[in-house]
Amino acid sequence: MHRRNVGGIWQCAWTCLLSALISAAPCTAEEPALQGPPPSPRPPTVVVSWDGTGDFGPQTPNTKTAGWQEAIDHCVAQGRDLYITGGWGGRKAIYNVSETITIPATQDFRIDGGIYVLNWTGIPDGPAKDLVAIDSTMNGEYHFGIFVYGGAGAALRIRPEHPVPIDGFAVTVETEITSQGIADPSPFTPGERKTGTGLILDGSRAPITCSRFDFIGGILNFNTCVDVRGAFVQNEFRCLHLHTNADNSTLFELGPECSQNTVKLAVGVDQGASGVKGIRIRGFNNTFEIKTRGGFPRGNDLILEDSADGNRIELVHGRPEFDPLDFITDGAARATNQITWAGSTIPARTIDLAAGTETYTQRLYPASVIISKGEVSRLTFVRGPTSIDFTPWRAHPVLLDVGDQLVVESPSPVQLMVIPHKSS
Repeated sequence: MHRRNVGGIWQCAWTCLLSALISAAPCTAEEPALQGPPPSPRPPTVVVSWDGTGDFGPQTPNTKTAGWQEAIDHCVAQGRDLYITGGWGGRKAIYNVSETITIPATQDFRIDGGIYVLNWTGIPDGPAKDLVAIDSTMNGEYHFGIFVYGGAGAALRIRPEHPVPIDGFAVTVETEITSQGIADPSPFTPGERKTGTGLILDGSRAPITCSRFDFIGGILNFNTCVDVRGAFVQNEFRCLHLHTNADNSTLFELGPECSQNTVKLAVGVDQGASGVKGIRIRGFNNTFEIKTRGGFPRGNDLILEDSADGNRIELVHGRPEFDPLDFITDGAARATNQITWAGSTIPARTIDLAAGTETYTQRLYPASVIISKGEVSRLTFVRGPTSIDFTPWRAHPVLLDVGDQLVVESPSPVQLMVIPHKSS
């Protein structure tokens, strides 16, 4: 937490404590308790309500945001928090919005509320307007209901760009953002979505760091459901149900500058949608817990792109036995990403090497390697800059960690048997 103007805080604390002790002391007959009218109640927050009972709402004059933007502007001017009224049953607590709701750079600001629907009514094929756009936030808490969005921009875009009002620089930090979910307006209609993104976390102008993002009710049915880009660093991200019935869509994209994040996702494909890509990782040194119920083309639950580096991934599938390599496409330039999995061990594999000098690199998991067929004239173990001649022990298993290499020199073709190990 970045804090300012804290001189005298301990003196203030002691003064408040002393005042509280004096006011709590019992009154005696000689010193009767003072009597007076109770203070007038003052609501702690500004209220937006769908039924006209709040400070703002659909009844707000000339509003295109069901009173949201007017309420946020009032909170900024008056230094207040915001409460959005929800309602039982899901049919009445609906806020229809045709212009982007913008939350400017803030500090120490909270949006709370019940469960409601924030529904985009803008032109579907018009300009790429977002439903909600959030600028820099320091020490903020935003607790949203359900976003329903069919536009060409993003349902929720978090993009720190302007300086926060007290500390004076652009950032999203020490902030919590939760939502009951983000959905396309036709959740049960299969087919391709040409445009539109559910959630964009954009740290390209200023970092998003040390914050928490929690999507409880899921994100579903967009061209791209979640797009994370720029300096998204040291955050926690969780989506309990990330899924789609949109053909040729992508569930989660993590950009090359994203690092040191903890990501927990449950993913799946609905209604037999085709060509769906699950999680595409380009970042480095992140940890993932991925629960997949499948439905993706082979190797498309998880895709490690060229720049993916040093990521650690735990895979969980609903089958009693499954081979995680059926779910992964490993296109990373370096053999530094590592997986582990719930369930049984992976079967041993055989690798055929041509005569001459061939190099085998261990990827994704540690394994023991045995020369099962052929004669080897020289066997060299390589880890980084270190090389060890293993030729005298070529008949015994060689334990390789992720990224280790065996250089095999042989006068004729050789077969390796690779026995995977589960790592914790």
